This record gives sequence, C-alpha cells and structure tokens, in this order.
Amino acid sequence: MTSGLSELEARVNVFARRLALAGLTGLVAIALMTIADVLGRWLFASPIDGVTDASKLFVAIVVAAFFPGALAERHHISIQFLGNALGPRAKAWLNAFGSFVTMVFFAALAWEFVVYTEDLYESGETTWLLGWPVAPWWTITTLFMVLCIPVQLLVLISDVRTAARGTDAPQKTA
Repeated sequence: MTSGLSELEARVNVFARRLALAGLTGLVAIALMTIADVLGRWLFASPIDGVTDASKLFVAIVVAAFFPGALAERHHISIQFLGNALGPRAKAWLNAFGSFVTMVFFAALAWEFVVYTEDLYESGETTWLLGWPVAPWWTITTLFMVLCIPVQLLVLISDVRTAARGTDAPQKTA
C-alpha cells in the first residue's frame, strides 16, 4: 500500500507540474498579448481589439492551473512554531490537521466555482467586446479547482500516514 500510494503521489506531482507549466505558458501568452497591445497603442495609436476580454478569461484559468501543483508539492504557508515546540509527533499530527482543513477549504471553494459556473451558463454571459461566452472558460477554471480536491486528499493521506507512524512530517518537494 505504501509503495502504491507513493507511486500515485509521484504521478500526481508530475501531472500537477505539467499543469503548472501549461499555466506558466498561458501567463507568458497573456504578457505577450498585453505587450503587443501596449505597443500597438503607443506606436500606432491602435490597440488590439479584445485583448482585455481575452486576458480576463485566460487569467482565471492560468491562476487555477497553479493550485494543484502548489498543493501536491506543499507550497503553502504554514506556521511551525507550535509543532516545533510540541515535538515531531505533534508536529506531524498538526500537519495532518492542516492538510484536512486545506482539503475542506478547497472542497468548499470548488463547490462555489461549480455554482458560479452554472450561473454563468444560465445567464449566458459574454465578454463585452468579443462577445465570447464566459461559461466555457470558467468550466476549465472550475475543473482545475475540482482537481485540487483529490490532490489534497493524497497529501492528507500521506500526512496522516506519516503522523500515525510517528515519523517526521514530509517536507515540500523541490
């Protein structure tokens, strides 16, 4: 079981890193679109129509693409002084509790994204200038947020397993 769980965690980490890389690529694309738009305004007094509309849709997806990787690799803020003061076993259980709270938070957040996306489909909202439907873009964003739940569940299982064994808490991976 331990080997299988470790292998699953490794696969999830690879997937999450690839998703973050796609997000980074999207971030670069947004930056390039913005630069081209600014240069067009400055040099030719002619902005690129729709850059703002497209950027608003892309940014949500790009940001959401980073969350699964951040969770899988434990790139989050944590306060260690209490765990350090209480010892390694307490620290491991506090990490497990923190992982549980994080999972509950992301489950609630993902649920709110689902509700919001459903509202967008019902309202038929479109971007102002391009007239693109907004809901399909938020569906992708919502999917990335929903993916955070199983990723964080694996982190929680790993942290509980570590705490139950009485070993030091896992550190974030490089």
